Amino acid sequence: MGDLRAFHILLRRSAARLESSLSEERRHALFVVVVQAIDDMQRLGLRVGATEVAAALYAHNQLGHYSETIDRWRAAVSQLHVDAGSMPTDLDLSVRHLFPQTHIYALTAAVSLKSLRSVRDIYRDAVRLMSEPPMTGPPAAFFWALFPTQAGLRASSGSDRAWDASRLGSEFLELALSDAAKWVAGDTQLLSRIVQALVRALLTEGHIHKATGLYERVLAEPRKTAPMTSWILCEMVAGLCRHSLLDDAYITLTSAAQAHCTAHAWNAYLDGVANSMRRAQYTATGRRQLRDEARAPLAVLRRMETCIGWMEKSNGAKPDLATRSIWLRACFRAAEWKRAYAYFQKHYEVMKNDIVCWDISIRGLFESGDIDAQKEGWRLVGCLVRQADEGGPSVDARVVETILLYLFPRYRPSYQPPPARTLDQQTLADVLAWMETRMPQRRKITYAIVIGSLLATNQIARALEVYRAMVSRKLWPSKSINCMLAKSLATGEQGVVAAARFVDDNFPPHHYAAAFAAIIKPLLLRQQYDDAWFVMDRHYPEVIAPATDRAPALSYPFPTHNMYNMALQAAAANGDCEQHRLFRDRIRAHLDLASNKYPLAAQRIAHVYAFHHNKA
Repeated sequence: MGDLRAFHILLRRSAARLESSLSEERRHALFVVVVQAIDDMQRLGLRVGATEVAAALYAHNQLGHYSETIDRWRAAVSQLHVDAGSMPTDLDLSVRHLFPQTHIYALTAAVSLKSLRSVRDIYRDAVRLMSEPPMTGPPAAFFWALFPTQAGLRASSGSDRAWDASRLGSEFLELALSDAAKWVAGDTQLLSRIVQALVRALLTEGHIHKATGLYERVLAEPRKTAPMTSWILCEMVAGLCRHSLLDDAYITLTSAAQAHCTAHAWNAYLDGVANSMRRAQYTATGRRQLRDEARAPLAVLRRMETCIGWMEKSNGAKPDLATRSIWLRACFRAAEWKRAYAYFQKHYEVMKNDIVCWDISIRGLFESGDIDAQKEGWRLVGCLVRQADEGGPSVDARVVETILLYLFPRYRPSYQPPPARTLDQQTLADVLAWMETRMPQRRKITYAIVIGSLLATNQIARALEVYRAMVSRKLWPSKSINCMLAKSLATGEQGVVAAARFVDDNFPPHHYAAAFAAIIKPLLLRQQYDDAWFVMDRHYPEVIAPATDRAPALSYPFPTHNMYNMALQAAAANGDCEQHRLFRDRIRAHLDLASNKYPLAAQRIAHVYAFHHNKA
């Protein structure tokens, strides 16, 4: 039985030696065997030490089983705590120590899951363990695991949002910077990367003065952060622009050394200026300059045009494809689609292989609302399809989703486009054939577009097929997708009972409140109170989800304060005094049941009751 240890070590060495020549299927099968061998060692009572723990964590990561990686690491760490005071013997089967690489595998898994809490917990425990003798502290690779794209690590699939280390918060990143400066002070590239994320986190949290102070310290100590000073400048400029401090961003940019004023830094400023048009639509207060430019988008374009002209004449930063894409987006945002389309045609040779420029142009033409613009948009789609088949730009998921978003409405039974907007049938056939081979199958937003479009055309059966395909690929539907389905089922031929049963059988319990709220809202508007009461009584007085291996038991009061508020508002708007009284009576009864177990939720329900009771 002791040969199992030599067997799994041999498998791992073979995988490392043949990594480039092995197919994905064979690699997967090999790591499955590694995990099974280590599990068999544990089941047979053989010692599973540091080598086996590291091998199991590495194999789980390669298989994409990140939760299993974290669970094994935590089990090994807890074993270390239990046996910390005991003397090891020959018969001891426990883990006596862990390799630094083991902690790196665990942190990598948490980053792949994009779980902020797991990343923080694993980081703190791992640093503490690696700081104790005989360990010599965490290596640089451990800190680089926080930045997977820079470390060359494999990104996880399933979630659309890319990992951003700044989301860990400024407090955590200050700790990471302090630890990195203590243990790997010689890695200036790493220190610069942490500082960049810290600046972004501080600006996101609104700590502008702290971010400015950190940036000034970076300039005062160029040796420590020299490799990425220009990128830190980009973060400062972009962050100031997000806070509508355009003048401060411009001063910060122009006062920096010429070597740091790269095209990336100028693009950060130009992007902030372009976004000021969008932010001003929602900002009631702010700088006078921002409000004035919001009323005159052409003034924004003139400012951007001046900056781009300066870049073209300078000896340093030159406009690149990102600059041109920002200009295109700004023109479309300013409702200057002809100007944007003319610019794309003028610089076509430069931008023809950049899919971002294609995506901005196609989306901007479709969104303009002008018939001629949409006609040109479909012409661009046909051109892109032909060029992609001839070795043109590499198409990514975003442009496919853009075309999907505007292609599906053409199949609505009530959709009658005017002649000028009609898509050529040959082009339509080419687009459909082209998209079948490029449809992203690992992005939730793609499924949301398809499901939403099918539901909008009342094709509920086909939408359910896409939903089941999504679940079969372990892409768990978001709350918005679940709410769309629940609402469509309740208002369609299936009815409220079928919709409620579908929610109970397929949705996670923490989506119940939003899904049932989406169901009862149209019922209340149509004064279908019997059906609304059926939904509100379904899980009264609380939803209870039993504990699983990965999640504790979950419970919360049902209906929620939002559902009660919708019911009372609808009854008042419809003038149904009796229903209004019945809803208030239900709230009083529910408060008695929920006040002890759910004090915060009960407080919110009580606030809804008091507000509507005073108006009654």
